[in-house]
Amino acid sequence: MLTRSMQQGTLFTREAYMALLRLKSFVDLAVEQTRTAGFETIGLAINPRQSDDPLLALNRVAEALQSEDFETAVFEARSRVEHAAAWLHSHKA
Repeated sequence: MLTRSMQQGTLFTREAYMALLRLKSFVDLAVEQTRTAGFETIGLAINPRQSDDPLLALNRVAEALQSEDFETAVFEARSRVEHAAAWLHSHKA
């Protein structure tokens, strides 16, 4: 059975994990959009008349990575991980 203290440590670690998952969703989307822009660039090289514009896709990625939501996700992940690590460090056997 987990002690109250270990339950608290488990909660802090889970909060860190959830914050990292949120950050990962932003990064995964940026990776996918950049991959799409790469394919659009190849398509543009093959057919200069194509309608896809890889620059627009890359601009969307840049905007997303500069957004307040992304910055908040980075801050939240960092602070939750640091908090869990500090708690675990202070409760090390």
